[in-house]
Amino acid sequence: MQGFLFDVKVLELADEKGEFCGKLLAGAGADVVKVEPPGGNPTRSLGPFYHDEPHADRSLYFWHYNFGKRGVTLDIHSAEGTEVLKKMIAQSDVLLDSLPLETLAKLGLDWPALQALNPRLIYVALSPFGRSGPWRDYKANDLVHLALGGQMMCCGYNPKEDGTYDTPPIAPQMWHAYHIAGNQAFIATVGALIGRETTGEGEMIDVPIHQAVSVCTEIDVPYWIYNQTACYRQTGRHAQPAVGPEVQFPTKDGRYSIILANPFPGGYETVVKFFDEKGHAGDLTSEKYQDPNSRKGIEFARHFADVQANCVAAFDMEEIWRGGQDLGIPWAPIRTPEENLGDAQWQARATFTEVEHPELGQRFSYIGAPMLPNEVTWRQGPRAPLVGEHNEDIYRQLGMSREEVMRLKEREII
Repeated sequence: MQGFLFDVKVLELADEKGEFCGKLLAGAGADVVKVEPPGGNPTRSLGPFYHDEPHADRSLYFWHYNFGKRGVTLDIHSAEGTEVLKKMIAQSDVLLDSLPLETLAKLGLDWPALQALNPRLIYVALSPFGRSGPWRDYKANDLVHLALGGQMMCCGYNPKEDGTYDTPPIAPQMWHAYHIAGNQAFIATVGALIGRETTGEGEMIDVPIHQAVSVCTEIDVPYWIYNQTACYRQTGRHAQPAVGPEVQFPTKDGRYSIILANPFPGGYETVVKFFDEKGHAGDLTSEKYQDPNSRKGIEFARHFADVQANCVAAFDMEEIWRGGQDLGIPWAPIRTPEENLGDAQWQARATFTEVEHPELGQRFSYIGAPMLPNEVTWRQGPRAPLVGEHNEDIYRQLGMSREEVMRLKEREII
């Protein structure tokens, strides 16, 4: 079955800032055509590479972020290239643009011009700081956005007793800022497509990456806005106004599990009974802790964490978390990424998929569906386009002859 955007045509002019949004649109079923300069997009030079061989068609980064798309090459800055681009825009539902600010405007394709060309067009423009405001011309990258947005200050290790840190903030992962902005842009695009069904008109969606990132710091910003209370980053858990007990504990097999206090009704009793059956309840079954009032405050929380740690240390990672989950206790193992590939839950959710690379004669495991619509599937292919792979198909669909396509290629316009 086709994805829910099966009849949507997306034209992507994107670098690393916008490719994730295009990937989500393609996954949801849209026909995403990626426009690259002759020779390929600069993101094709980002490693790692298949067999560690740098090549425009072997970037694992490019494979991942451009999965499910078709691709053409076009020098949009040439006069002929701009005219071809206009024809493509006129036939598209969505234009995804994360090129440097005003790139299209300098080609005579600002928003009013785009509206005149295609009144139903939804123009999604991602930029570091948006198209207005005192920072609009500032430069940034993923790391800068994670620092300015607040994510790095929320990620890292516990503070010292006096609330200061002897370790630096940590970026959660590479490209994380672009994931946040790309996901918000994807949601906004779907909303605009739904709105267009009523109005018949397109719209411009201005997505400043800094703005998208700065509203994704969980409770940190609200605590400061309403209470002027700072939150402290904490090892392996959410930033909070107070430093709480540890939640990551080493297991018998040298791994770690996340072990939380059970927040559900009867949760404390369930956990203590589980510990007791395992022979590691310590003094939690004593009369001292039968009164719920005796189980309040940070001192008890830390004592409870110590008992948990002793129990967890006696069992292997998978064994202890599955035993807890069988009783409805919300625990989890800390896995390495590759350990998830064979997990039955991920298999049932189509989280991973096998993708054919005919040019290499191999199939590879890819990250698949981030969500499952009820009545349609998430795209499971094809692999990212080779440089200029769909030039002839797409340009012929625009009404060009094979000779015209060859002429553009000879002149290095495609």
